[in-house]
Amino acid sequence: MEGKSMNIVIVGGSLAGLMHGIMLKRQGHNVHILEQTRESVRSGEAAGIRAGKEVKQFFQKYDLLRQPYSFDCPGLKFIDKESRQKRFIKYPMCMTSWTALYYRLRANFDGFSSEHCPNPPTSIEKDGKAVYDLGKRVTMVAYRNASVVLSFDDDINGGSESVCADLVIAADGANSVLRKFLVPKLQRPYAGYVAWRGSVVEKDVSEESKKVFENKFAVFKMPRNYILMYTIPGKAGSLEPGARLLNFVWYYNCPETSQEYADIMTDSDGHRHRNTLPPGKIRAEVWDKQKAYAQTVLAPPFVELIEKTTQPFISSVSDAIAPSASFFDGKLLLVGDALALYRPHVALSANQAAMNCLLLEKVMKGEMKLAEWERQVLEYGTATRLLSILAGDFSQFGGLKFARSVVRYCLTLVWQQLGRLWRRI
Repeated sequence: MEGKSMNIVIVGGSLAGLMHGIMLKRQGHNVHILEQTRESVRSGEAAGIRAGKEVKQFFQKYDLLRQPYSFDCPGLKFIDKESRQKRFIKYPMCMTSWTALYYRLRANFDGFSSEHCPNPPTSIEKDGKAVYDLGKRVTMVAYRNASVVLSFDDDINGGSESVCADLVIAADGANSVLRKFLVPKLQRPYAGYVAWRGSVVEKDVSEESKKVFENKFAVFKMPRNYILMYTIPGKAGSLEPGARLLNFVWYYNCPETSQEYADIMTDSDGHRHRNTLPPGKIRAEVWDKQKAYAQTVLAPPFVELIEKTTQPFISSVSDAIAPSASFFDGKLLLVGDALALYRPHVALSANQAAMNCLLLEKVMKGEMKLAEWERQVLEYGTATRLLSILAGDFSQFGGLKFARSVVRYCLTLVWQQLGRLWRRI
């Protein structure tokens, strides 16, 4: 892949797609992102993200804005029902939000101006062309004459089109259309529990609750479910105290065959959702029931967050990994959640996207073989997925299910390490 300017199409314009788009355009390649949503302005302040090592490495290398986008969190604070600290685990983390990263990446990719980034950086001399194409829904993929051909519908202007690419990056997320074409039998089985999510503006939370949270990663554990809270940037990416958001995730067991699950995943229009019910769509009676339950089981600071949340949303928890990352003689690559979907406990989805991107940069520069890239991203994806399952089974189920997850994860790590040792011989 080294030595020539390529015409590259990226399917999916979220974090993984934008990271790869920025990296590739900085190498002088022409990048065309096909994004199925119709608007560049996106909501998502309530979606918190942990910026791991690779995310920070990516922004240090490619972000031309050079402005802070995250908070430093010193570690995990576990509290009891009376809001007293049970224990503290020192584990420094950088916390941010999907929105803060999305707008920063857009500013660096195609110069998109927003409240978050009103003065986007100008392109540098060696940059390739960057196009962020909205309302494009991919309908087919084929491999012809050593090129990948994508067909898509234009949901804004109408009609259908096709584009031919030297390389296609499938970054279209957990519900990847391209992955369905390539690996049609791959399933995303429901894990048996959901994640209630929401956030409250910091200034609207009582001083008593803020003293309990202390800008730490606060956790309250109950039998077979738990809730956590951490601080993320507020409106327009604000990091100012008072304007920030206190973001919570509540993992809650709910059998797929139960009436409760059907009620939870049915929106205010009567539509049953399979994976995520977005903000503004949860029925009032469903949220009222959850708030009433919160009052009986949660510590007071978490009860306050639940009661003051006006735009909750919910996701069913699942996981999956594709058997391969490279298709069509290396001309189509799966990355990010399209490659491996983790349960959210480990908070490594964005980090996987950055890791995939930084390794692919080495391939594009001729410093790594594509086969080695695929091996590394699959090993990372496999191990991290199993770690996320282990974490979920520990918190939500315990017992034999958790024990099996521990064994499977440990055996995988041992097998991967033996493989590395064997390749050195």
